[in-house]
Amino acid sequence: MKILLIHTFYRGKGGEEAVVAAEMSLLKEAGLEVEILRFQNPGNAISALFALLISPFNLFSYIKTIHKIRSFQPDVVHLHNWHFAASPAVVVACQFAKVPVVLSLHNFRLICPSATLFFHGHIFLESVHQNFPWKAVSKGVYRNSVLQSFYLAFTIYLHKRLKTWQKVDQYLVFSAFMKNIFLQSTLGIPENKFVIKGNSIVDLLFEDNTDRKKHFVFIARLSAEKGLDVLLKAFAETGFELLIYGYGPLEQEVKAYEALYPNIQFKGPLLHDKVPDELRKCTALVFPSTCFEGMPLTILEAFSTGTPVIASNLGAMSTMVVDHDNGLHFESGNSVDLAQKLQYWHTLPESKQKQYRLGARATYEKNYTPEANLKILESIYSALS
Repeated sequence: MKILLIHTFYRGKGGEEAVVAAEMSLLKEAGLEVEILRFQNPGNAISALFALLISPFNLFSYIKTIHKIRSFQPDVVHLHNWHFAASPAVVVACQFAKVPVVLSLHNFRLICPSATLFFHGHIFLESVHQNFPWKAVSKGVYRNSVLQSFYLAFTIYLHKRLKTWQKVDQYLVFSAFMKNIFLQSTLGIPENKFVIKGNSIVDLLFEDNTDRKKHFVFIARLSAEKGLDVLLKAFAETGFELLIYGYGPLEQEVKAYEALYPNIQFKGPLLHDKVPDELRKCTALVFPSTCFEGMPLTILEAFSTGTPVIASNLGAMSTMVVDHDNGLHFESGNSVDLAQKLQYWHTLPESKQKQYRLGARATYEKNYTPEANLKILESIYSALS
C-alpha cells in the first residue's frame, strides 16, 4: 500500500512535526511504501504575505500536489497541516485525482481562527456555533490581527461553502471531547467521518518496584494557559513538595513563589530525555491546564512510566485521565479543588496508589503504543483504498 503524507511545516519545529515524523517511521517499519510532500511556511515577511494572500487557493500547491500524486500514485493521501502555504488547494487536488484523503485535526482551526479555542487567558467558544466567526475576527484572535483573522476565517468559510471539507474521506481527532466539539460546530461533517486516534510514544518502561518519592511534578511551559496560577496557589496552601520544570513568560512569578514557600522548587528547563526519570521518581504528575490542549505528550509519557496524573477536568484531559483509575480530576481553574485532590492523594495508602500506577500503565498499553497507533492507521487506510 502506498501512502502519501502532506504536511506544511511551521517556521519553528513543534509537536505536529514530531507526530508526522513518528508516524512516517512507523508506517515504513510496517512495510508500507510512504513518501511525504512538504510545504514550508515562509520565513521572510514579503514571502509570507504573498503566501497568505493566495492561501484561499494556492495554485502552486495545487499543481505540486497533482504532480506528486501522478508520479507516486498513492492509494491514500494523509494530510496533516494545510495552513497556510499548502492551502485547501491540496484537498481539491486530491479530489481531482480521485485519491481518498485522511485529514488529521491537530487543532480547532476549521472552527475558529484561534485554532485553540483559547484567547487572552480564557476559553473562547463563540466560533463553534457561528456560521462565520465574526466575533473571533473582531477580536483578532489570530496573531492579534483583525485583518489576518478575517482572511483565515474567509479561507475556511469559502471552502465550507464549496464543500471542500465535506469531501475529505476521514477525519482523525485526538479525543472524544475533540470529536464532540466538531460535531457541535457549523462545519457540517457527519459523525461517521470522525475517528478517534491518539498519538503514540515509544515504551518508556514501567518499573513498579521503583521507590517513588512523595513529591509531585509539573512539566510544561510556564504560561497562563497551563494553569500555573492554580498550581502555585494550591501548593502554597497545602505545603506538599512540588518540583516545577519548564520555561516561559511566568518564570519570575514561579521564582517569587519559590522564595516564599520552601515546598515549591523551580528546576528550570528539563531535557526531553530526562523526563522519564523524573516521572518515575515522583508520586504523580500535576497537569492543571486551563485550555483544551490537543494530546499532551507529557501525559502519554506519564502513563507509559506508570505515573498517575492529577489533571483539570477540561478538554482532552477530561477523557485521557480517568478519574480514580489512572489519575484524578479537579475543577479547571479551581486551586481549592486541586488542593483537596492533592490532600486526598497524599492520604491514600501505598497499595491504592499502586492501583493507580497500574491503571496509568494499562492506559498506555491499550491506547498509546506504536502498535495501537499502527493498527488504527492501517485499518483506516485499508477501508479507503
